[in-house]
This record gives sequence, structure tokens and C-alpha cells, in this order.
Amino acid sequence: MEFPLAEVVYVVSAFLIGINVGSFLNVVVGRLPLEKSILWPNSRCLFCLHPLALLDNLPLVGWLMRRGRCHYCGTPFSSRYLWVELFTGLCFGGLFYLDVLANWQMIPFLDSSHSLIRATGFPPWEAVVYFLHHAVLLSFLLACALCDWDHKAIPLSLTTVGTIVGLLCATFLAWPFPNPPALTAALHDPILVNGELRPRSWSFNLKDPLVLGLYPWPVWGPLPDFLVKHSWIVGLLTGVAGAAAGMLLIRAVKFTFEKGLGKEALGLGDADLMMMAGAFVGWQPAVTAFFIGAIVSLPLGVIFQLVKKERAFPFGPGLALGVIITLFLWPKLGPVLQLYLFEEILVFVAIAVLGGGLFVGSIVVRVLGFGK
Repeated sequence: MEFPLAEVVYVVSAFLIGINVGSFLNVVVGRLPLEKSILWPNSRCLFCLHPLALLDNLPLVGWLMRRGRCHYCGTPFSSRYLWVELFTGLCFGGLFYLDVLANWQMIPFLDSSHSLIRATGFPPWEAVVYFLHHAVLLSFLLACALCDWDHKAIPLSLTTVGTIVGLLCATFLAWPFPNPPALTAALHDPILVNGELRPRSWSFNLKDPLVLGLYPWPVWGPLPDFLVKHSWIVGLLTGVAGAAAGMLLIRAVKFTFEKGLGKEALGLGDADLMMMAGAFVGWQPAVTAFFIGAIVSLPLGVIFQLVKKERAFPFGPGLALGVIITLFLWPKLGPVLQLYLFEEILVFVAIAVLGGGLFVGSIVVRVLGFGK
């Protein structure tokens, strides 16, 4: 017996979950930057302070039923509540389709998920976990981006909780999850070179791209036997390295630019955001996401200046978008970056060149007067 509409049911279910998450994100974004509790008091009109009824709190429906106004005093509510709920729902629905049904990232284990849903009506639990991991990351990134957009600050409580959740996921869902470990076993075996067994290189000497998992790559490779046998340690190291790389990269850029420009550049909230993202994706995607985020921040900065009429713009939304873009482009980016990101010497050279280039560039900007 086949279930041809099962995939539609799951996508719609993901959308419904998303609009409820979006409703909660509205509370988080509205309260955390002001250091208010997200659990108490109940939602209420910000003008007359009257608690909202249950129907008024329903995602999408509540805003439409009250026509964007308080039932008690008639004060209009911002339409952004509606758009955040709708956007989050669409993201969740699209994410389930891309992750589970389309297997956008080409995870070997998920190749059969679509046909399995049609045949049995149920996706494999690994596919659900895979989707939920990305959905949780998306929710944290969206909350951080909105907080930064509104207040030009990202609450430490938000990124700290996100980092802890990311590290827990990294520990228990280590690479190559959801693929079976046997699929990558050969990558750890030494190879015979001139009659001598040597560790297998994961960079220039590797002919095929690494098998992608929920965490695209492990912290390093090839892994020693001890770590191969204890995947949770590999996962924890992957998450810790990702969190450290994301945080230290932003802090290093901030320090270098401030020394060169002679004034404050970036914010610690941006470093915390990348720390959180790194715990969810590992250090290689986190570093890549920083550069992609810097590029997409330029048009977002123009939009911010047009909307807010302020010259200084937040970097958080661009970084958050950079993480999402990197995650979905990794099947294309990974094979290219793999040539370089598993070579110790090249990694250290890249760090030195990047640091020196940023410092010189910041001095040039200061001398030319562009930083004023």
C-alpha cells in the first residue's frame, strides 16, 4: 500500500510547527533584549496591558482575526508578528522538503527517505532528527538576526543556550550520522606508500569528496583508532572546535580592525552568534560562513540604512544568512575546500595571511579616511 500524499502531510506539518515556533520567536525577540522573562507574564497588549485571549495567540489566525488590533483598546499591532510567523512556517516546510524529500545535501542515507515515506507513510527517524537539527539552528539564527536588527545587540543568554544545544547535538549526532559508520571506515585506514603504511590524506591525495553527514565533516581527518571507536568524542570535539573557531575568528577580526581603525568595529554578540553556529555545523563551515556572511551583509546594510535611517548597521543578520547559505552550498563548496582545510600547513598559512591582510587593510581604510 502506497501513501502518495504522505509527503504533503509532512511538509504541511512542518509548516504548522514553524508558525508556532515563529510565534515563540516573536516573544523571544521582544523580551530577551530587554532582559525580560520569555515565560512570564502571558502575552498582552503593550498599550493597555490586557492579557490576550487564547484565540488571539494562535499563530497567523490570531492576528488576522483581530485584524491586527487589540480587541480591548483598538491599538494596532505590528504586522511583523504575522510575517515572522509566516516566514518561519515557510522555512520549516521548505526545510523539510529540501532535507528529507529532495535530499538537497546528498546524504547517502537519505537517498531512500522519499520512497520510504511513500511506501510506509513514515520517514526514518534519522531523517526527522536531521530536519529538526537544521530547524533548531534556523530558529536560533532567526532570533539572533531579529534581535540584532532591532537593537543592534544579540542577547548572550540566547547564544549561550544555542551553543549548549549545538554541543549536545554534536556529541550525540557525530559525523557521519545519519550514515552508518561502515560507509566511512575506509577513510581511516592507512595506505601503502613505497612499501610503508602511512595515514591516508584527506586533502590533496583524496580522489573522492568526503561523505557528508548532519555535521558535514569531522573536526579533522584521518581520525585515529581511538576516536573512530568513540564517535561521541569526535562529535564533541567537532562542536567545540566549531564554537571556538566561530568565536575566535570574529574576535580576531574585531581586534585587528579596532587596532587598525582606532575605533570599535563589530560587536561581541557577532562572535557569540558564530560560536553558536559553529557548535551546530563544525569549524570548517563556520569559517566559510563568516566570509559569505560578510558579502551578504553589504546589501543587507544598505536595506538597514534605508529602513532605519542609521549609518551603522548590524552584522548579525548577514552572518546568520551566511551560515544558512554555507550549509546548503556545502555539497558544492566542500569538495573544493577539502583540498585545503585538511592540510595543517595551509591552514596556518591562511590564518597568517588573513590576519596580516585584515590589519593592513584596516590601516589603509583609516589613512584614507573611510572609517570616519
